[in-house]
Amino acid sequence: MKEAMKSLLSFQFGDFRAKLAEIFNVLTDTYGEKLTCSQLNLQLDALFSKEEGWTPLRRTSAYHAIEQTVYRSRQIEGTTYLISAPAHDLLDEQSNTATLSGGHSAAAMLEEIKIEFPTGNIKALMPIAQSNPLGCFGLRGHFVLCEVDINEGKIQTTTLHDPKAGLIDGFYQGAKHLKRQFLNHKNLELDKGAIPTAQHHGHQHLLNGNDCGRYTLYYADTIIETGSLTQTSTKDALAFFSQHGVT
Repeated sequence: MKEAMKSLLSFQFGDFRAKLAEIFNVLTDTYGEKLTCSQLNLQLDALFSKEEGWTPLRRTSAYHAIEQTVYRSRQIEGTTYLISAPAHDLLDEQSNTATLSGGHSAAAMLEEIKIEFPTGNIKALMPIAQSNPLGCFGLRGHFVLCEVDINEGKIQTTTLHDPKAGLIDGFYQGAKHLKRQFLNHKNLELDKGAIPTAQHHGHQHLLNGNDCGRYTLYYADTIIETGSLTQTSTKDALAFFSQHGVT
């Protein structure tokens, strides 16, 4: 009898906790579990696929024994769009944290892009796994989307699109982190006008620590479709996640 009561109470408590979690997710507009860098890259593969006209560059690396997409490219109205695998903003590019945050830095990825595409108009879209432990309540950090415009091999502008408002980034200052990493790579030849800046869109709830990776997908798709993020919203983002099966 006692065992039965314990089982009943345990079930009821578990059900209560599940209900609380569901209510919390509704109140914070949380769509799903937090994505890892590898999971986000697979979602990028699905969304920006060969069927949609994208050409993937795939290879193994010192960090990944399994072949993965490094970036996808597509020519659209005179501009070459490149959507890269998640990169990081760490200064120590050989650390374990760097390996867990995509395995390559944003600066190294941009260097490779400049070499592979030395001419023409290039728009690179890179999810950045920030080393900010506050952003998504975890050690890997918070995802933002880095939009880089390159013309004839010269970086013109670099913008970080942060789905959260500016409160947390006010402590971390992700654009300054990325600037320090970029300046360590002299081959980028970063001009003053190309110093990274941040836009805080405020679509992701302060207490939503899960959906930052999904917002990078939403932002990348919106930039490609419309050229800007002026019409984006939390409501449209959640609809996008559902429509495209962003799990």
